[in-house]
Amino acid sequence: MYKIIQVDKIESQYLNQRIIEGLKKMNGRINSNNYEELFVALKDSSIEGFGISWTNSNHPTAKYIDFCSAIPIPQLMERLLKYSAPHNKVILSCWEDEIDKIEIAKESGFSVFRKTYMERYSIKYIINRLQATPIPHTGYSLREVLKDARLTEDLFHLLKHNYEQTHLANEAKDVSWELWREKLLNDNQISAYMFLHKTEDCHYEVGWMGKRRHVDILPRLLKKQLIDLEAEGIQTVEFEIDTTDYFAYEFCEILNLKNKKSWDSFLWKTYR
Repeated sequence: MYKIIQVDKIESQYLNQRIIEGLKKMNGRINSNNYEELFVALKDSSIEGFGISWTNSNHPTAKYIDFCSAIPIPQLMERLLKYSAPHNKVILSCWEDEIDKIEIAKESGFSVFRKTYMERYSIKYIINRLQATPIPHTGYSLREVLKDARLTEDLFHLLKHNYEQTHLANEAKDVSWELWREKLLNDNQISAYMFLHKTEDCHYEVGWMGKRRHVDILPRLLKKQLIDLEAEGIQTVEFEIDTTDYFAYEFCEILNLKNKKSWDSFLWKTYR
């Protein structure tokens, strides 16, 4: 029989050795006090599992949770779901092969609403896959866009709209386009955008992307970006593709995502 108690920190000397790796993934959040609840499952004096919850200011209607245990402990999930107000939904994310965790989630009423693929690719490989795709004749760097007040507003209005439309299952906080600008082309109008971030000497991450309706330009824009990166000596790029992001998911076949491992997000609603 397990005793579930709420704690402020986890005493590692009492931790079952089989869940040490799981705790390592949460240590940053725990050590920085970036959580709402922290529970441990005790059996005698041994910590056999723990559960944690936190919030995300960009998505204020949801409570986020995770848990880890040596063997399945449904009581941990029960405590994490017991108090969810003022949030009307709870979200749990894990790798698709974490079978025990997924079984507990489904038994508790969770259902998958998004799959995310996080993969690194050789730039040469993707350019080859885009061989038949023409590159656009016009385009602007972010630096150039930010020099034009009208283009700047146009870009961040579009980014805000696209982000909200691809997060309908977990509503985004409604903030102004100016705040979107702080967080981060055709006839002087933004047709599509793609953000790239350098994270290593020869490696970039492909971030937010989006476009206006009925504009078929993202593959062409990607190809141009990759050709430019390759010319600068960049060798690899990394994508984070959500199945709920219909702009990024255009690259499903090019990136061969159906054969890749997914990070699955499950949703539980306090009312149905």
